[in-house]
Amino acid sequence: MVYAIDFGTSNTVITRWNTATQQPETLTLSGFSLKLAQNPPLIPSLLYVEDGSTGKVVVGQMVRDRGFDLSSDRRFFRNFKRGIGAEIQGFLPELDGATISFEQAGTWFLITLLQQLQATDPALDSLVFTVPVDSFEAYRNWLTQVCKLLQVSQVRLLDEPTAAALGYGLAEQRTVLVVDFGGGTLDLSLVKLEGRPEQK
Repeated sequence: MVYAIDFGTSNTVITRWNTATQQPETLTLSGFSLKLAQNPPLIPSLLYVEDGSTGKVVVGQMVRDRGFDLSSDRRFFRNFKRGIGAEIQGFLPELDGATISFEQAGTWFLITLLQQLQATDPALDSLVFTVPVDSFEAYRNWLTQVCKLLQVSQVRLLDEPTAAALGYGLAEQRTVLVVDFGGGTLDLSLVKLEGRPEQK
């Protein structure tokens, strides 16, 4: 089954194609997701490092539920996507004898979610990750390395504006302006969708 993951600065969303309803559906991962009112479930992009030497971490809504989301606690990470692949990393804490990079924080976060997803659906064999349209090569390389740690037969990368346009069902030929107002960036992208040629 194919799953798509939008790893965001503030929140992460996991979806899949429901073959029974022929519709996409946003998934709730028990303990990791937050659902408010009629909004789709979101996974807060939060990480708490319990043991840096073994990679024991708490992610998503569990961080808040356990009261680990204290900005003064150096084991608590948020907004770590912003630093992935950046040339200037800024302050990096040392935990349990090792300096924790933003790439390491992001890897722990995604691997934890994906292991939970694989436990829920052992048939998971294909992943699609959305990436910022101006994503620098280092970020894409990091994401590729994360995917190599997983036992998934196929991994594809799709830029976020195209994913948004397709997600809203824009299939015919047209040019649309996609506004991605995220927790870390504001991207404006003109997306030109090419319609399929008519069959004769």
